[in-house]
Amino acid sequence: MTVNTNLNFSETDDDILVFEDEKTDEIAVDTSLEEAWKIIIVDDEPTVHQVTKLALKNLIFDGKPLTFFSADSSQAAKELIVAHPDTALILLDVVMDTNDAGLQVVKYIREELNNKRVRIILRTGQPGEAPEESVIINYDINDYKLKVELTRQKLVTTTIAALRSYRDFTIIEEQSIKLRLALETLQNTQLQLVQSEKMSALGNLLAGIAHEINNPIGFVAGNLKMAKEYVSDLFGLIEIYQKYYPNPEPEIEEQIEEIDLEYLRDDLPKLFNSLEIGSERIRNISTSLRTFSRGDTEHQTLFNIHEGIDSTLLILRHRLKANQSHPAIRVFKNYADLPLINCYSGQLNQVFMNLLANAIDALEESNAGKRFEDIEQNLNQIEITTSITADKKSVVIKIADNGLGIPEEVQQRIFENLFTTKAVGKGTGLGLSIARQIIVDKHKGSLNVNSQIGKGTEFVIEIPVHSVSSEQLIVNSQ
Repeated sequence: MTVNTNLNFSETDDDILVFEDEKTDEIAVDTSLEEAWKIIIVDDEPTVHQVTKLALKNLIFDGKPLTFFSADSSQAAKELIVAHPDTALILLDVVMDTNDAGLQVVKYIREELNNKRVRIILRTGQPGEAPEESVIINYDINDYKLKVELTRQKLVTTTIAALRSYRDFTIIEEQSIKLRLALETLQNTQLQLVQSEKMSALGNLLAGIAHEINNPIGFVAGNLKMAKEYVSDLFGLIEIYQKYYPNPEPEIEEQIEEIDLEYLRDDLPKLFNSLEIGSERIRNISTSLRTFSRGDTEHQTLFNIHEGIDSTLLILRHRLKANQSHPAIRVFKNYADLPLINCYSGQLNQVFMNLLANAIDALEESNAGKRFEDIEQNLNQIEITTSITADKKSVVIKIADNGLGIPEEVQQRIFENLFTTKAVGKGTGLGLSIARQIIVDKHKGSLNVNSQIGKGTEFVIEIPVHSVSSEQLIVNSQ
């Protein structure tokens, strides 16, 4: 810190500053300096401005000079502080256009502008209009001086103290902002680590389940084919027996009637077909689990967006089915031809899971208090639309529901960490926050929400398509 107080005054330091019978010329002050302490002088007496600038014109504090701005009324002072919010000090007269003009400026700065940084020193020549004790208690000022008290030296020391206070306050405020941002970053990192650990554990679990399912279902599917052939052979043999021995023994006739051979011939192939369909569904579930739980936290891989969405829908299928309280939720898929994209596919599946689960939650909330018949009149639905931008540089995925919609004030906070409108135990406030981090931070894309009360909500994902080889296949519309 450098303080230059070599002012070269002809009078002593104890001379009264503003009441001396001293001729002063207009002080020319360079206000173009960017690296300077800004000081606003507010007073309806021109002499006060001139003498204040004369007393402080050579002051250097912390390596920076002073630059002055002048106002002669409360309104002019308000305009100046709005134009120069980085002002360090205001030397403010109390009585100007009104008896409390200066005090009103203080309230305006502190309350309306919420400017807590600027140091404010009140100066008055009429102390009776604004008693010191009352002003100090009721107004957020930094000092209160009578004009008759302000000698040159006292003005210099008062200004230095105010600038030092402003500098220290600014440093503390900036450090506080840095600490808050660091804390938020730490919290976000912690939440991501916790969620990543959960998703990693879930992925390992799902992958293990898929592997364990795949082996026996492959065994069942393979044996079903042979079983159908064996049964077909047996039925063929029975037909040959019946052809050459149309009149079997009574005991054989009784057994044929008891087992209802004709019904068995008709129904057993149907049973095998049902078993094949069931095993194929289990195989699809296994495939979906493996697709959903792909471990790709370190490296990007080529990914079929539609496969990721379909695998997520299959996992959520139980929530889409009809039950006693509502009909089935209809899902409309408007898939465009999309290229495979380089991405963290497991994390994208997590985003799809969060958005689709939220859409189902919204529809269930919209059904509250409605009869089954009422819901049938306006069936719950989720519409998934994919497209590619005109410049072929980004893939767009839209997930929309026809639920209640989201209020504007909630939309402003919907992606904040730990913010949730769900009841305790039903939502953590992490899903959408992590979804945005995955799309924006990990994939350099965007995630936005469009919603209208009473019409529903749409989430729009846009992900850049990174350059890939010409051998990439196009994903067919489904």
